[in-house]
Formats: sequence, C-alpha cells, structure tokens
Amino acid sequence: MGHPRTRAVPPITIAFPSPTVGRVTMAFALAFTGKIGSGKTTLTTALARELGCRRASFGDYVRHVVNRLGLDENRENLQRVGTELLERDRLEFCGAVLSHSGWTAGESVVLDGLRHEETIEPIQGIVQPAHLEIIFVEIDEQTRLNRLGIRGDGDRRALSLADSHSSEGQVSFILAQRADLIVRGDDPVEANIEYIKNWIDRGH
Repeated sequence: MGHPRTRAVPPITIAFPSPTVGRVTMAFALAFTGKIGSGKTTLTTALARELGCRRASFGDYVRHVVNRLGLDENRENLQRVGTELLERDRLEFCGAVLSHSGWTAGESVVLDGLRHEETIEPIQGIVQPAHLEIIFVEIDEQTRLNRLGIRGDGDRRALSLADSHSSEGQVSFILAQRADLIVRGDDPVEANIEYIKNWIDRGH
C-alpha cells in the first residue's frame, strides 16, 4: 500500500510591526506549556479574557494552516504540519502564530501551546520589550486520561503515540524545567487565574 499523498505547507507571509521607540510599557508575555489534556486551552482563554489581552495559540494557527491545505483536522496532520512550519523557519512560524491572533508589537499576550525550547528565543525577540514568562500546567495522569476520554480521545495507544511525537517530547522535561511558574491543571480555573495575577503583581 502506498503512502497517502500530502500537500506542501504554504509559505508564511507576515510583516512584523515595529514597537514604538522609547515607549514605556508594562506589557507582559505569558507562554503556557503542558501535556495534551492538561487544561491549557481552558486556562489561557479565561486568563486572556480576565487580563483583557490577546490570546495567541500555536494550535489555532496550525489548524488554520491545515484547513487551508484542505487536510483532515486530526492530530497526525496537526503535528506533522506544525513540525514542518517549525523546521522551515521558526521565527516566521512564531511571528505568524502571534499575528494570527491579532496581536501587535507592544501589547500583552497570553500564548497557548509552547512545545519547543527552540521557539523561546524567537518569541522573546518578537514580544520585547516584554519579558517572556513560561508557565507549565501540570496535571495528574489519571485526571488527564479521564479528560481525554470524555472528549473522545482517550484511546491509550493513540495518546501514547501523540505524546511521543517530537512536538510533545520536550514538554514534560525541558520546558517544565524552563518554567518560571507551575500551576495545577486540575485546580479550578478561577483559582489559577488569581494565582497567576498575584504572581504578576508581585513582579514574580
């Protein structure tokens, strides 16, 4: 049986806005990382709403590209296309993720779905003068499996394959160690929001 045909990922066209020279800003950039099913999307959506800032998402942007390509929006295609975008030009990829959310330079942003250490430096360069802070969402494994099962994605073999993909491999080890803050994905969202807001107010 032959391999299924795939479509080439289209080039990214993006113009980076220039921050205002000499502008004093209190902008922040919070990048969330964590395993599939840890609760990143729910938390980042609620946090961005609470803070009144943009929410950018690696997953949302990759879904956008997958849909443009006319591919099925399954995890295999999402991981493959995301990896191709990263390997082709990580700076353009990170910039496109932010731009897709409507973010412009000098604004605060909550970024969902950080998965690769090598994207940290490009993101920091784009969001400056804000300092990029990394927040790791940890979760009990059984709770995670229960959540994914409820969403119809609980097959252990499929999940194990997804977790072992290069797009997930750094999350629990390298990125967890790089985190500036750790929150519990099984804690109430409201409690995590208050915890993060207090952390920001204290200047970390």
